[in-house]
Amino acid sequence: LVKRKKSPLTVPFYIGIVLLFLIGFYVSVISPFGFVALLAAAAAAYFGSARLHVEYEYVFVTNELAIDRILSQRTRKRMKKLDIQKIEKMASMKSHEFDYIKGNNQVKVVDFSSGKADANTYGIAYSDENGKFVYVIEPNDNLLKCMKSAARKVIIEQNITAKN
Repeated sequence: LVKRKKSPLTVPFYIGIVLLFLIGFYVSVISPFGFVALLAAAAAAYFGSARLHVEYEYVFVTNELAIDRILSQRTRKRMKKLDIQKIEKMASMKSHEFDYIKGNNQVKVVDFSSGKADANTYGIAYSDENGKFVYVIEPNDNLLKCMKSAARKVIIEQNITAKN
């Protein structure tokens, strides 16, 4: 389980929600339409706060890597399921294996990691009917070992160790 780094918009979002509640309360005292503003603030707080707390879970079973996104520990959605035998390569994002994606519009980079600068991230080059992708994940040592034993295209650098 990898927690996504907090967005810089978290504090302004909560300040906006508090202001919306205050305005809705003030308007509800003056007018009956204030109740609508209070309901809008409650809905924005509920649905918006769920998007601010994101975690990713990686499940590796029978040569398939499933990547799930968990919002506020409430809802889970399967983001991607990758067949390890079909990956082109998997390597550390700190290595030079993925230098070709910089400035390349043909390859889409999808980040399923914590987003922290010091994170030990790995990229998975994968092609399917939708195009070419590099999926960025933050695996722990056990997941790396399992994936290495399943596919030869997994490159693990010896001097880089996962913290998970």
